[in-house]
Amino acid sequence: MSKVLEELESTLWSEALSYTPAGSDPKAVIHQWAHAIAHDFLLFGESKGANKITIVKTLKENGIFKNKSNFHKTLTGDLLITSPDKPKFTFIDLFAGIGGMRIGAQNNGGVCIFSSEFEKNAQKTYLDNHGELPFGDITKIAADDIPAHDVLFAGFPCQPFSHAGLQKGNKLKCVR
Repeated sequence: MSKVLEELESTLWSEALSYTPAGSDPKAVIHQWAHAIAHDFLLFGESKGANKITIVKTLKENGIFKNKSNFHKTLTGDLLITSPDKPKFTFIDLFAGIGGMRIGAQNNGGVCIFSSEFEKNAQKTYLDNHGELPFGDITKIAADDIPAHDVLFAGFPCQPFSHAGLQKGNKLKCVR
């Protein structure tokens, strides 16, 4: 994880707690806020009082934020898969898995403004790939907390490997 995300987490942790939905980690809120600030989009929880000006002021006071362009570069600089600086469209990534659909969207000019995935190992891989931790169980998140977006991407379970498919794919053998 990047040094800037660690600094963001320690700086904004107490602020993010009050906006963290059940089943999600406060890191997801902090990461969404960081990416929203870097791209000048709405914050998660803005309808309930999350304030971009206050958060940016806190980041400036802690030497984390100088300007939007520099902040974006610092936030995404060490990632192999980055979002465009000037996006053509915004999207949310639900049932995101490890973020495969996100790669395609980003490669076509999109920027993700919210993601959700409840499986912990997939969340970790998503964080490693995209520099943000997805929110957890989407059913615990109020619809009006999710920022406005142009496109909604939603993955479907890989039936043989998911809980929905009783994970029977883990026991299958290949027959020639």
